[in-house]
Amino acid sequence: MLTARDLADRVRAARRTAWSKNDPTPAILILDRLDAEDTAAVRRAVAEAEIEGDEFEPMVRHVTNLLVGQVAALDDNLPATGGD
Repeated sequence: MLTARDLADRVRAARRTAWSKNDPTPAILILDRLDAEDTAAVRRAVAEAEIEGDEFEPMVRHVTNLLVGQVAALDDNLPATGGD
């Protein structure tokens, strides 16, 4: 069974081409959520993982939150403090 992190990684990889054409990072960081196309990709990934019923919506939310966190982490451009 795929984990939520696996699903988030799959969605990020699948959306990479679309994101390279129109970088959604600023919108994702400001709104702290995905756009409609990205949300649809998350829902497809969760459905393809055969997660259904009462577990479907919580998994969609969890994967979405992980994906938003990944985007924020990849955008982190603060310098390392070197252990200060």
